[in-house]
Amino acid sequence: MRTMALAVMAAGIAAQAGEPDQKVTVCMQTDVDASVRQAQATASKIFAGIGVTLEWRRDRRSCPEGTGIILINLANRTPQGYHPGALAFALLHEGVHIEVFYDRIRKTVGPRTAPSLLAHVLAHEIAHLLQGVSRHAEAGVMKAQWDAKDYQRIAWQPLSFTEHDVRLIHLGLEARASRPRFTASR
Repeated sequence: MRTMALAVMAAGIAAQAGEPDQKVTVCMQTDVDASVRQAQATASKIFAGIGVTLEWRRDRRSCPEGTGIILINLANRTPQGYHPGALAFALLHEGVHIEVFYDRIRKTVGPRTAPSLLAHVLAHEIAHLLQGVSRHAEAGVMKAQWDAKDYQRIAWQPLSFTEHDVRLIHLGLEARASRPRFTASR
């Protein structure tokens, strides 16, 4: 709770100082239904608390080319032996692509909690790409493995980023802004 309060306070101070929110365009390759929209809204709320705006696009064709683009594929028929045990993964070496195993998410928590867990998986993997490093926190959104207590909390209230996560995300956003532009193949 303290971490989220500090992040919100930092975002508020930045906004008062005239610094605009950082914007990240996220394109999701899927049929967007109500539960996916709910997950996107929750993930956006998690990032808004640290001064980052997620701009969601429906697919690659509606995604502008350039730095900061994140492309997410939402898989519904994940082979059992493909990244066993994982709910998603991000391709850190190129900083653009995320694969989310929505079928595994639904199986892990059931249909009522699936949108909340999907939101946290999205936030977790997007943060990996923004940070540009493969690291995990001991608690919160960037925890390596959520446990039953985390799943219960996720169902009712979003987890937050640690102060260190927030610093790494903002440093990563600065680094992404200076990289060459990514051109999506259409």
